[in-house]
Formats: sequence, C-alpha cells, structure tokens
Amino acid sequence: MIKLNVWLTLCQGENVHVGELIVAEPDMQGRLQGQFRYSPDYLIHPEAFPLDPIHLPLSLEIFNAERPHAGVHGVFEDSLPDDWGRRILARRYRLERKGQRVPQLLALLGGQGMGALGYSLDNEVPVKREAVDGCHLTELQILARKFEQNTVSEDEEMALLFQAGSSPGGARPKALIRDQGHSYLAKFSSIRDQFDVVALEAATMELARQAGVDAALCKLVSCGTRKALLVERFDINNTNISTGRNHLISMQTLLKAEGYYNASYRDIADVIRRVSDTPGQDLIKLFNQLLFNVMVGNTDDHLKNFCMLFDGVGWRLSPAFDLVPNVGLNREHVLRIGYYNVAADRNVLIQEAKYFGIKQQSKAEKIIATMLSKVSNWEKVFNEFKVPVMDIGVIGKDIEERMAKVKS
Repeated sequence: MIKLNVWLTLCQGENVHVGELIVAEPDMQGRLQGQFRYSPDYLIHPEAFPLDPIHLPLSLEIFNAERPHAGVHGVFEDSLPDDWGRRILARRYRLERKGQRVPQLLALLGGQGMGALGYSLDNEVPVKREAVDGCHLTELQILARKFEQNTVSEDEEMALLFQAGSSPGGARPKALIRDQGHSYLAKFSSIRDQFDVVALEAATMELARQAGVDAALCKLVSCGTRKALLVERFDINNTNISTGRNHLISMQTLLKAEGYYNASYRDIADVIRRVSDTPGQDLIKLFNQLLFNVMVGNTDDHLKNFCMLFDGVGWRLSPAFDLVPNVGLNREHVLRIGYYNVAADRNVLIQEAKYFGIKQQSKAEKIIATMLSKVSNWEKVFNEFKVPVMDIGVIGKDIEERMAKVKS
C-alpha cells in the first residue's frame, strides 16, 4: 500500500494540505484500487475549491478512484508527464517497470509537476526546486538530444536535465526554465522530426493569436545551432510568479475518457457549460479554437490538450497550447467535428456553431469569415518565423486545401 499526502499551492502562494491518497498493492491482474479523501481542515479553508468539480466535490466522503490501471483519480495523474517526462523520471530514479506505476511516480514527482498539486509520503510540504535558469537553455537542448539518442551513460551528466525535464507532459523533448522573471516550458526539436516543428509551432501560435484565439504567450529563441520555443506557463500565477499556482484539470479527466475514446468538441462544450464560471466567453473561445484547428490542420487535438484552469476566482478554459499544423499528415482529427473526424466544410461549421451558443447563422458566418481572413496570412507569418521553404510547401498545401473546403 502507498499513502500520499496531497498538497495544493493556492494562487497567492499558500501551501495547504488537501487530503490523502491511498492505493493498495496491485492484484494478480495488476489492477490498482485507490481512494481519495479531502482533509477536514481543507474543507473549512476559506479558499477551498474542488480539485475536480465533477468527480471530486467538496465532501467528507471517501472517493473511490475506479481507475484500475492508474489507481488514482484522473486529476492526480494530470500532474504527471506523459512519455518524455516519465522516461526522465524512470532514468533519474533507475526505476524498473514495476516501479513506474502512477502512485509511485507521483511520490517521486513531489512538488515538481505542472499545475498546483504536490505529493509527499510524509507530512512535509513537498519541496519546489528553483527552475533551471534560461542561460542553460543550449546545454539542456544538447542533453535532451543525447537522451533521445540514448548516448548518455553517466547520470551526473544528466543532472541539469533531471532538474528541468521531469515534469512537462507530451512525447517531445522539453524542459522547465525561468528566464528574465518569467517561467517557461522550453520545447526542443526531436531527432524524429520530419519538419522544423519548433518553428512551425511558434508560427502557428502567433497566427492563432492574430486570428483571435486565446493562445498561451510564447517566443522563438536561438538555442546553439538550433531553436527552442519558450511557452509562458499559465499554471503559475502572474500576480505572485515565484510561488502562486493556478490549478489545472484536463478535459480527458473531466470527461472520464480512458484509453481509446470517441469524443467531440461538443463534449468539451458540455463540460464548459457545467464547470465554467464564464461559460459564454469560454464557448466562443472554444469555437474559435475549433475553427483554427480545422483551417491549419491541428489534427493532434486530443483531450489532454484542453484544460480548465482555476485562477482563484473561478473555473475558465485555459489558453490554447500545442497548436501545430498537420506535421503528421493525418487525414483525421482526434476529436470529432459534428459527426466526423475529417476536416469540416463550411456547412458543418455553421451547423456546429449553435452548440457553442452561437444561434444566429449570420453571426456564425461572420466569425468563420473573420477566421478565414486571419488564417489566410499564414504564409507571411510562417516566413517571419523562418519556417523552411520545403516545410511551407508541404504544410501550406494542406492549409490551403482546408481553407478552400471552408470557403466553398
């Protein structure tokens, strides 16, 4: 059995004990049974809020996880990284496969995860180490590349990457840094890239902002002979940037979507109606992101790339992130648009608008036309970010075909 204390860093920096996680040893089939209970002191805290507003309401009851693979509720697994960060954790702590279960990884993660939650085996607040200084960015990029190539033999050489790279999600190389008073997720190129994905993502994020999408702030910087994309962290509260945190929960957790799922943008809209303190604004934000994803070919639009954020006032849709054109040359989106996963045409998008609170067809047509006009500047923006000509040729053809489908 493993018992973890769960801690929450509030928006103004106070660390509070939220509750306890208890997970039994795996059964003969490897299934894990776990439970969570809020601390009575947290329940009476003046700033208490539910960690999962749908599945973990503020209550003294014991909540069964009912997730036999992980053993914990989804909101806690949201603290963990996906492939890249888990590989870093496994290497750092020399973990065998049986030592890489979710509860064990949470104990090792401690206070270093994205978001506001931290975990400890004792009654002490988990330590939040200082992020790696941005002056080490080139060194981190080199280490990340060596780690991908599996050419690092000594852990001492990996110390800097261990410090900066164990918490970010996703499968691509990345690290957490602090530069000029701001905290960033630094994203590097991968040895598997067929395109200049770093420049493409930087350009796409800028294009999104110009098109009216509420996208995370980011900047493209030189990193030795390569480039890195610095995405400003919205889980860190800008009013108290050194310690304050904003709590995050993924749409995958809120929808209880496990493994392979068949979900749609409408499902996300339903969650927003149920959870958001500003549902009207968030539904429009989501519709704008849907339109943008369709037009630029962001087919990797899975549920973990959409989050709700608690900012001390209420729940709202987080800024958009991981906006990348169709570098996988996929025909289908992960999320359905209407009844299909293929790129939607104009009629489908107009029909979808009503599910996002846009009842008048004329208003929907105006929003779509505005997005089309802004996305039409894609080549200019891509050139400004020095996306390679060959990449522009391949990706640009896909974007133009998608826009033509929306225009018709």
